[in-house]
Amino acid sequence: MWSVVNTSMRTTLAGFNRSLAAAVCALGMCASASAQSLPVGEPHEDYLRILQILGQADAGSFTIRPLTSEGALILGASHPWSARLQPASPGSSSAVSLTLIEPRLRAFANSRFPFGQNDGALWQGKGLTSALDLGATARWSGLTVTLNPTLLYTQNRSFELAPVTVLGMPEYAYAWRKIDMPQRFGPEPFWAIDPGQSEIRLEGRGAALGVSTANLWWGPAIRNAIIMSNNAAGFPHAFLGTDGQIDTGIGGFEARWIWGRLGQSDWFDPALADTDRFVTGIVATYAPSFLDGLSLGLTRVFYAWVPDGGLAFGDYFAVLQGLRKKALVSPQNPTGDDEHDQLLSLFGRWVLPESGFEVYWEWARNDHSWELRDFLLEPEHSQAYTLGLQRASELSGDRILALRAELTHLEADPTFQVRGRGTYYAHGIVTQGYTQKGQIIGAGIGPGGDSQHLGADLYAPWGRAGVYVERQVHDNDAYYDWALANGQGYCCHNVSFNLGTQALVFLDDFDLGGGFIVTREFNRYFFGKDLWNLNLSLSARWRRG
Repeated sequence: MWSVVNTSMRTTLAGFNRSLAAAVCALGMCASASAQSLPVGEPHEDYLRILQILGQADAGSFTIRPLTSEGALILGASHPWSARLQPASPGSSSAVSLTLIEPRLRAFANSRFPFGQNDGALWQGKGLTSALDLGATARWSGLTVTLNPTLLYTQNRSFELAPVTVLGMPEYAYAWRKIDMPQRFGPEPFWAIDPGQSEIRLEGRGAALGVSTANLWWGPAIRNAIIMSNNAAGFPHAFLGTDGQIDTGIGGFEARWIWGRLGQSDWFDPALADTDRFVTGIVATYAPSFLDGLSLGLTRVFYAWVPDGGLAFGDYFAVLQGLRKKALVSPQNPTGDDEHDQLLSLFGRWVLPESGFEVYWEWARNDHSWELRDFLLEPEHSQAYTLGLQRASELSGDRILALRAELTHLEADPTFQVRGRGTYYAHGIVTQGYTQKGQIIGAGIGPGGDSQHLGADLYAPWGRAGVYVERQVHDNDAYYDWALANGQGYCCHNVSFNLGTQALVFLDDFDLGGGFIVTREFNRYFFGKDLWNLNLSLSARWRRG
């Protein structure tokens, strides 16, 4: 997954993890109010979204993240976390400032098999996984430099693996197809340093550009963003876009264009001599002035091998390619095939502060239509979608209750019976698929998956408490291929049911909390046993006085 550092230090690091597990901790912490950016997945970010639903915060469309401090503003002085989230002192725009990022310790443990989602660079194997995040941010005028690496350790204990069905792949590889999504990251414990949420950013006149390894989240989803999420480590990329939402006479606009490189794990195809992949993507949103609270947007991502001679100039502008596959036809390419893999989505989010309610959706495709007629006849070909809603209510005692529901569908639709179909995040040419260092960049449920999620969170001056239930279907595309090849019926879908809880408590010098997730998985590997797993999580963030 990452470059393994000196293995002789494993014993020392194992002792560190035992100490970490004994520490009082929190599932996630509030980002410092003085931070330039709000890292994806932080509770502060979740809380800001709830305040926006209630009309107490301005966060733009909330569909291009990470948010910057300029793009996120709490409007009122009175809210449940008002004592915790103090605004930063403005200071002088020409002065140089250096801010330490409040360090955070995290620990996770799985009892039976790997389990984890939307946790960035971590891979939560069986046993103990831990991380230490720390760093600093320097600012001068419109320039911000953030170094925020993560030190990681994974115990990576052994568990039963599915036999790999793809010829030439390592025993730890994904069992059902070529994709860089290992079942296990090798046979040994490992530790590594990931650059984490680091970036160099230049802002001015409503625009921002820079280079970054921070996680991105595109689209309105809470649990499963189809195109871009924090399920994997952030990948190194350059970016150009707006600094938050730009208001015009007809509405607000936000956009970001990225160019980056994707890394491969150590547990993929050993026959590949050159593993370098290029990725480029664009996301843009429009919030019409005549419909308050509505945001409409699109994303488009292309990734491909980097050829021996380097990228062609046109590769940097692949997102501007036409939408019709027919347009790619030439005498040398009569079928219009493209060596790139592409993902495209259209999404929307409608916030109704008068009722404390939001509804959102994302519809995606991972294949061109041949032409308009093809799209009109089979718009569902290679589609995926997420539908969700959230309701926030203010309670007595300065508390907020938030309820949410989300449905995600990634498995192939019936058009595969009459035409070829791909599986989300997998590709026949770029065989590592849409992955970064062995984990899916998009929805954490993975290729061919489905999810139904219900959750509730209570926000209060002391912190947050939450619970959720979830059903996940694992790679139904592979199941149907396996069932047809082996004469099986409907009996053996690989399905997990998760019951999770989390808590966050504010103390004077620390944000502390924890959580657990109980999983009952049926038909593991389609032909396997029904298993239980317990996932425990603890972490602690030290807060400066």
